[in-house]
Amino acid sequence: MRKIFLLIICLLLLKPIAVNGNEEEDTTWKYIHGKVISIIEDTTDEENYLRYQKALVKVTEKGLSGELEVMNTINTASIYKIIVKPGDDVIIIVNTTDNILKDGRIYSYSRDKYLLYLLFIFLGALILFGGKNGLYSIISLSISVSLILFVFFPLILKSYHPIVIVSAISIISTFFTLTIIGGFNMKTYAAIIGTIGGVITAGLLTFYFGYLTHIQGIESEGVELLSYFPKGCTLNFRDLLYAGIIIGALGAIMDVSMSISSSMGELFESNPRISMSKLFGSGMRIGKDIMGTMSNTLILAYTGNSINLILVFFLYDKSFIQFINSDHISAEILRALCGSIGLVFSIPITSLAFIFLCSKYNINNKYTVRNTRSYR
Repeated sequence: MRKIFLLIICLLLLKPIAVNGNEEEDTTWKYIHGKVISIIEDTTDEENYLRYQKALVKVTEKGLSGELEVMNTINTASIYKIIVKPGDDVIIIVNTTDNILKDGRIYSYSRDKYLLYLLFIFLGALILFGGKNGLYSIISLSISVSLILFVFFPLILKSYHPIVIVSAISIISTFFTLTIIGGFNMKTYAAIIGTIGGVITAGLLTFYFGYLTHIQGIESEGVELLSYFPKGCTLNFRDLLYAGIIIGALGAIMDVSMSISSSMGELFESNPRISMSKLFGSGMRIGKDIMGTMSNTLILAYTGNSINLILVFFLYDKSFIQFINSDHISAEILRALCGSIGLVFSIPITSLAFIFLCSKYNINNKYTVRNTRSYR
């Protein structure tokens, strides 16, 4: 059953998905790969804080060849500088006229190749150490990422409500991920119930305390760019923040729920006559051990995202009142605490769900040891 399920999922993932059907491709300006061969000129205008580089770049884009002289203008007063040297892989933006490349300038360093190498290492490690389960993890991760990239964002751009979309995606992602990894069985169903319960808890707390704290969801730099989005797309930044909190908490809650459910399943398989109270107590004790580390994971991850802003408050000797009430810090605290509380609530929800399913299972199978093997 699971193999047929996986085959259907793989076919769906291979199907091309249009992210935005109204998007028009720019055929004049192109971003292409290149490698710097030499620096032809390198001058500095100290009065205007500018540095000019003229570089000879070999085009390495697939289907293109040749060499091109490109300009690289550097603002020496800015902290963001791209100063190239021979051998650097770069992305250049060029103007094409009759398929002839000209008027090029350096856009950024070329990073995609090395990021792909890192991705392959990650996927290889999953398969090497996880075997079949590692492959299942890759498939489930692909589904979750595809849902976010090719469903969530396109629907947001069509002015659908972010909370409705993210709720549906969370349920779909939870179902596919846990069934692919765990199969169709009792422990998987308990983990699904625990995950959905934890995410709902995190979502409700986010809405309520977001309303009380009047967080506007405009703490990031990207929000300012979104505010200039063309007409026809209505974006609610507060709802986008709430959706981001739910997505951020989903993975950790799913991990905790599956760990507890799987552990309780092992206990039930080894001792099918165990009392429900002892099984529930075991699930709660397992959850307590997981809870501390996973809560740290969430809170430290969100703290890491705000490290630059936290340093600003320390360096400029801002008061604690200013710090705790800033929109960005308040949003990150809301994100970390609501996600962690949802994670904590998923522990008893998963344990109770497993007990309920286990009790029903025992009644139907009359506590026979032979039949307990089939729950997997």
